[in-house]
Amino acid sequence: MDEFDAITADLQAAERCEQVEHARQMLAAADAVRDFSSALRRIGPAEVVLVVTADGWAARGRIVRLGADWLRIAEVRDDTGTARVAPGRVHEVRLDAVIRVSRGRDR
Repeated sequence: MDEFDAITADLQAAERCEQVEHARQMLAAADAVRDFSSALRRIGPAEVVLVVTADGWAARGRIVRLGADWLRIAEVRDDTGTARVAPGRVHEVRLDAVIRVSRGRDR
């Protein structure tokens, strides 16, 4: 390998490192844009979920409506037939207070 090949190899390695770093920055930016509400929109309208907030409040119900920074959840008594039953209490919760949404039955 002569001196030219060594310089070329160094430049190509540096360029690859820059491309990898640029790709990492793009992925980090995409993760920052992906918000919690887009994940909640994938939950079916009749599906029962457990919502837990940062202060420890928990409610089991179905998500009735989802705004830009809030969600409305209607409490349900059981998991079956909840789409046809009139909801009990309805709560509006700010999305920044929600720390967990799960489809399980555990509290």
